[in-house]
Amino acid sequence: MTGHDGNRVDDINRLLGGYINDGAVGVSLAFSQRDGETVAVTSGLSDRARGLPVSPTQLFKIGSCTKTFTVAALLKLAESGAVDLGAPISRWFPDLPGATAISVRQLINHRGGLPEFEYDIPMTPDRIWTPAELVDLAFQVGGQTVPGGPAVYNNTGYVLAGMLIEQLTGQSLGAYVRREVLEPLGLENTWSPATESFPEEHMVRGYYHRPPPAADAGAGIAAGAEMWRMDGVLPYSDALQDSSDSFPFTAAYACGDMVSTPSDMVAFMRALFGGRLLADGMFREMSEGRVAVSFPGTRMRETGAGLFQSSYAGRLVYGHQGSIPGYVTVMQHEPISGLTMAMTSNVGSGYRMSFYASGLHEVLDRAIGIILDG
Repeated sequence: MTGHDGNRVDDINRLLGGYINDGAVGVSLAFSQRDGETVAVTSGLSDRARGLPVSPTQLFKIGSCTKTFTVAALLKLAESGAVDLGAPISRWFPDLPGATAISVRQLINHRGGLPEFEYDIPMTPDRIWTPAELVDLAFQVGGQTVPGGPAVYNNTGYVLAGMLIEQLTGQSLGAYVRREVLEPLGLENTWSPATESFPEEHMVRGYYHRPPPAADAGAGIAAGAEMWRMDGVLPYSDALQDSSDSFPFTAAYACGDMVSTPSDMVAFMRALFGGRLLADGMFREMSEGRVAVSFPGTRMRETGAGLFQSSYAGRLVYGHQGSIPGYVTVMQHEPISGLTMAMTSNVGSGYRMSFYASGLHEVLDRAIGIILDG
């Protein structure tokens, strides 16, 4: 590593140390520029009770960053001609309300008009959910809108996309993603725990901040309410609480169950943007045709299919963000410089605007500045 590169890593080490001092528990970051080596940096603890430090090969829950992997797997099927992205999903889900008007493409671009389940799913740590049960829950608690309208973030579409992959391949979602995405790219530290076994001993613990709600928080998430139903799982407390097992992997499935390392996510994103995973036409399904979105506590500005355009350090980047109780992840690619970066943290909160839910965004801003501006 050259002196300049060494200085950058030293600066990033100090940056991550500051994030820990501000209240985070552990953080893992990796980056590469164009075809250069991937640099991994960590700080803080993977397990507070045992005082264990984070290492670059430890697994973090990556939440909705899973969606980018799910889309890549589905587009591999489209590339082979096994599925037409414009086809109505009624062919595979004939009993789903409104299925004749919803296309396969709309399952993954947040424009299917499907109801949402995430904010109403009970946190039952030991429950094993089936994908069909998640879809049924969505229709019990949410309302359906006309497909093709404004983009509204939707996990239900991704659950159906995962179910579709399984119908088309006769394999579990995890097995197909492993065969078509992970193994060809040599990603040895990424897993889909809802549908495959994984090395649980390599997981970091996750920590959740659940302070008593503000009197004026209002009923909606945008007004400051908590995203997830944590009653009966974790009490209100100003202290961080271990939430590692509060949300079962099966409750996230194709929209958020994966675990990975920043280095693996960087390798995945480099392959995706470098044309080594999908043909150009299929990649454009992910990166183009974007529509505007706005989510409190995120940097997401426009959505395609499995990729969001976001803004960090004054630059437009493309990737995804993921949150699941006790964990927050961001993976991004900046096409002008060729910088690819992923960052995971083992703190989180259902209050989107809190430091524990969104504090890593400023860290990523500064890390990008260190790498690109010196």
